[in-house]
Amino acid sequence: MLNLDAPLVGQSILITASSLTTFDNPPHLGPASRFTMSGRFMSAYAEKRIPEKRTRTRGRVLLVSDHDQPTLVSMLEARGIDVVGVSTGTAAIISLQRSRPHLVVANPTATGLSVSELAKMLEQSDNGVPLVLAGALPATHANRLAALTEGAFDYFELPGELDLLVKRSEQLIAIRQKIEKLRADADLDALTGLANRRRFRVALVREVERWRRYRMPCALLILDIDHLKHINDKFGHPAGDLVIKHVANTLSEVSRDNDAAARLGGEEFALLLAGIEVDKAAAAAERLREVISRRPVDGVGTVTVSIGVAGCPANGTAERTLYAASDQALYVAKNGGRNRVAVAPPMQEKLPGV
Repeated sequence: MLNLDAPLVGQSILITASSLTTFDNPPHLGPASRFTMSGRFMSAYAEKRIPEKRTRTRGRVLLVSDHDQPTLVSMLEARGIDVVGVSTGTAAIISLQRSRPHLVVANPTATGLSVSELAKMLEQSDNGVPLVLAGALPATHANRLAALTEGAFDYFELPGELDLLVKRSEQLIAIRQKIEKLRADADLDALTGLANRRRFRVALVREVERWRRYRMPCALLILDIDHLKHINDKFGHPAGDLVIKHVANTLSEVSRDNDAAARLGGEEFALLLAGIEVDKAAAAAERLREVISRRPVDGVGTVTVSIGVAGCPANGTAERTLYAASDQALYVAKNGGRNRVAVAPPMQEKLPGV
């Protein structure tokens, strides 16, 4: 898996600033382009084994509390539910983005927690994550009504109502998982199982909105399979489908739970990286390019991709501008010889043709 959270200095498989080459005049583009290009000069360590992704079929709960909850954690895990983190109120936003839980269980008295703000954010998220409150306050009619009024699904008194909280958690998670399964037909690409263009656009809007509200960066990689038409003509369309699946499987393996990998159509893919600055995304893109090229496809051989990289806020703070910057960087990578990564210039620099 791409270790996007580790420092760049410690990762020999990731490019460094000194490895980048600047092409002032990419083919077919004017001299104002100045996209940063990185080509076939990666370390021999680039092809490290990507570990198997942990199963995503189990329910996931995020706890928001000032203290660990070992008894609750044990009871949930005994029922096949993973506790993906115990977060303080002030760190809840970041924890939510990284863990993508099916349910959030929060103590209403946790430091820095605004129940109404958390409930609103969860409601507006892509999946509409439910919120349940639990704490030492008595579960009176007034307190439960107050919880519902704030946007939570219920309130439970701990430790007396631990069993009720766990049972309610099971119910809400089962509902979320059923909804996810029903949405799959409308939101997933039939050939690859990745998100389709519709679902990708929703994810892109969500990530850019997180920057506007919480100043959390994101990065967008747009990939294009090199010479797919030639592969189809030479080996047939079934072989072309294998190539598409090959790239899709690699994207699925390297993406984290809070990233969004999508097939936009034909030979074009996207990988939306949450909480990642553009320089770190460029390093990840270079490793991704290496991993794909070092895994031959049966009956076809080596397959390569060209990748355009842009980040929010570095290259755009709106969905359209971020996508356009990444797409134009992809154009530069393809015209620069393919099988390479191009990074969009900062917003203050003029794009080609502007």
